[in-house]
Amino acid sequence: MQENARITAKDNPSVKHYKRLRDQKKARRTEGLFVVEGLRIACDALQKTGRVQQLFVTDTAWEKHGEALAAQMQETGRLLRISDAVGETMADTGHTQGVFAICRIPVQRELSTVLREDGKYLVLSNLQDPGNMGMILRTADALGADAILTVGSCELYSPKVVRATMGSVFRVPVYDCPDAQELLAVLHQARIHTYAAVPAKQAVPVTDCSFTGGSAVWIGNEGNGLAPEVIAGCQTAVTIPMQGGPESLNAAMAAGILLWEMMRNGG
Repeated sequence: MQENARITAKDNPSVKHYKRLRDQKKARRTEGLFVVEGLRIACDALQKTGRVQQLFVTDTAWEKHGEALAAQMQETGRLLRISDAVGETMADTGHTQGVFAICRIPVQRELSTVLREDGKYLVLSNLQDPGNMGMILRTADALGADAILTVGSCELYSPKVVRATMGSVFRVPVYDCPDAQELLAVLHQARIHTYAAVPAKQAVPVTDCSFTGGSAVWIGNEGNGLAPEVIAGCQTAVTIPMQGGPESLNAAMAAGILLWEMMRNGG
C-alpha cells in the first residue's frame, strides 16, 4: 500500500478523477472503474482482493477509522488522505462519512460458462429505478440467489445504485445482457426454466410453482411490466396472488416475494 501526501487542493488530479467517475457513465465504462462513498461499503470493497484502486479518507474520518482502513488496504492500492473541505466536494450524499474509494468493475465472463442447471436467477428487464435495483441486489444477497441478470436496465455502477445496494454489489454476481431474446435462448440452452412475472389472473400463482432445477424469474419495468415478446418467450407466466385493491406491487417488493418462493421451493 502506498500513502501519499495529504491533499488539500480541490483540483488535485486524483480528486478530479474520482469526480469524473462519479458523474460520468461513459468514464466508468471506458475505464472499468466506479466509485463508492461511505465507511461500511468501502470496507466491503476492501474485503475483495484487488477491487480497490484508491481510497480517500478525510482528516476527520482518519482520526476515527484511519488505522483500521489502512490495515485493510491491499498492497496494490493507494491510500490518499484529504482535507475535510476536499471531501465535501467529492461527496454525493448530504452527510458524508469522509471515506471514498475508486473500485474496479469485474470483467464479465461469458454468461453461458457460469450458468448452472440448478441455479436460481432473477432477470431485471428494463428496470429503471436505482433504488429498486439496489434493493433487489440486497434481497438477492440475503436470500442466496446465484446471480442477477439485467437487460436494458439502469446502470449497476452508478453511485445511486451502488449506494442502495449497501455493499451487496460486491457479493452478488451481476451480468448485463444486450438482448432479451438472446438471453432467453441462453437460459433455455442451459436448461433453466424461465418465468415471466405478470399481474394476471390466468398466470400460475407463485405459491403453486415448485422451482425445482434451474429457474430464472423475469421482473419487468416499474410502469409497463415485461414486454409482450418476453412474456411469450418465457416458459411459464407466474403471478403473486393478492387481496384488496392494488393491481401490482413495487418491482423490488415483487422481486423479493418471488425470490423468496424460488429459494424456498427450489428443491
